[in-house]
Amino acid sequence: MRRLPAVLLFTALAASAAVGAAPTAAAAPPPPPDAATPRSHLASLTVAAEGPSTGYSRDKFPHWITQSGTCNTREVVLQRDGSGVVTDSSCAAVSGTWRSPYDSAT
Repeated sequence: MRRLPAVLLFTALAASAAVGAAPTAAAAPPPPPDAATPRSHLASLTVAAEGPSTGYSRDKFPHWITQSGTCNTREVVLQRDGSGVVTDSSCAAVSGTWRSPYDSAT
């Protein structure tokens, strides 16, 4: 029967002790920050001037899968989140009202 060198034995024991002493995960996430904290972070952002959408193409975002009939995910969400939404025969929203939950703009 071969014996493990003392260094290997010590390393194995130390590693198993470290695993047993690892901190456990928190049971709940931390509470949300007060309202001033995110406002402070937002105030430090630089807002660029509006410009052209060079390089943007809807073809790069193929995740608008069909949900029902001719309605894709985007159209379903527009209908869900809007009020008085009117759609055309291909399910595209042609009118309606949408309110931003962030600043109540319509």
